Amino acid sequence: MVSTFTILALCLSLLGCLVFPIVLCIVFMRKNHPGALPLIMGIVVFIVFVLILEQLMHYVFLSAIPATKALLGNNPWLFATYGALAAGIFEETGRFLAFTFFLKKKREWKHGITYGIGHGGIEAVLIAAPAVFSNLVYAFMINSDLFDAVAKSVPKASFDLMMQTKDALIAQPSWMFALGGFERICAITIQIALSVLVLYAVTRKKYIFVGLAILLHAALDFPAALAQRGMVPMLAVEGIVAVFAVASLIFILKSRKLFTPK
Repeated sequence: MVSTFTILALCLSLLGCLVFPIVLCIVFMRKNHPGALPLIMGIVVFIVFVLILEQLMHYVFLSAIPATKALLGNNPWLFATYGALAAGIFEETGRFLAFTFFLKKKREWKHGITYGIGHGGIEAVLIAAPAVFSNLVYAFMINSDLFDAVAKSVPKASFDLMMQTKDALIAQPSWMFALGGFERICAITIQIALSVLVLYAVTRKKYIFVGLAILLHAALDFPAALAQRGMVPMLAVEGIVAVFAVASLIFILKSRKLFTPK
């Protein structure tokens, strides 16, 4: 049986993935009136640059080309470096192009914040929320004695994955399942800060800060990529994300004066 506390933790995590970005968006936009365009651009750029272009590159280097597939598959450090730089380059380049060409009249501080909400919010909704929701459904299926019957009807690869998920839901501490929502809140905060940093680079024509955004993004994703290979504990990754989020929040609050007309 999956404990009640685990189910509550999953519900809290789902709130962090779905409700937090929506509420943040509504509250900020009602208070600051930035318009919908920066929000839409944040969503569109994430979908195009991360879910389409970056995934196409991953397919080429991690699946289609045997040499790079073997090289990256057999070297966790190289894999982590590749993955971290890919994420940084695609996302920050997308931001840079959006602010340079599509948001020429939307370059105030509030527009950078709104873009970041769109970018980080759609990431939470499309990537994090489905995984949490799936775990929540599995939890109810386990407690209703439906899980095993459904698992037996799927292919072996899916069966093995479902059984691993079942074991985790039953055995792992409940609080660990609340980390997904916490991590998403932190990630959205970081995405907002990076958006403001790139916007500052564009408005002041100090393009070195675009490079800084890429490096910061890669530095954040590097330990997460290592964790995928079991080389770094997930708790350590969450701690790093939390530190980045606190620093990001401080930057967001202090950065407003960077956009004050001189």
